[in-house]
Amino acid sequence: MTQVIGRALRARYFCCINNTPVLMLPFAIINFHELCPAELCEVIAHKFHTPVEQTAEQVLSYFAIDRQDDQQAPPATDIQHLLFSRMQAEILQLVRKEGTILFPVVITAYGNREDVRCIQPATYHSIRSSHQKITLLLQKLRQVTDNYQLQATWSNAYKLCVGDMYSLEQLVHQWIYVTRNILYPAVTKPGTMIIRQDDLPHSSSID
Repeated sequence: MTQVIGRALRARYFCCINNTPVLMLPFAIINFHELCPAELCEVIAHKFHTPVEQTAEQVLSYFAIDRQDDQQAPPATDIQHLLFSRMQAEILQLVRKEGTILFPVVITAYGNREDVRCIQPATYHSIRSSHQKITLLLQKLRQVTDNYQLQATWSNAYKLCVGDMYSLEQLVHQWIYVTRNILYPAVTKPGTMIIRQDDLPHSSSID
């Protein structure tokens, strides 16, 4: 069984649903199907965007600071750093696109009682492309970390880093699943070809 060690995400997050502050824990159980598109946008931003960004920063902190003096880290650490940095760039781009452009449009349309199916096909296709790149990078990271199996010879700092990479993988998969299967089918213009998470290709280039 894969052994992982992850830092506990103790921070609490609040979001407003129907103008009511709601306490959100990063791994709280939520029935996303019961939420309207505007509520989904709020919850996704707090449940996924914030924890994903924070966890990515923790991983990069190891690579930037601890890795230099860590004599117990495996040789694959350098390629892990390269792949993770590339994935973080894709994730940050997607977070900004959703958080500053797409989600405000959906929330405004819902608040004005307009048609929430306001996302253009080209915009959705751009989001889908980001999902594919991130998913493929996650697959490559899993390969070069040997499925996140911990080794007794590793330093505690590197074990924490691997645990954080595993935690981030789980968060990102959940995030992509919710947006691809629940949110975007509800907010894209009629006639848009929606490819759901289960239909993602398992092998294609990320270049």
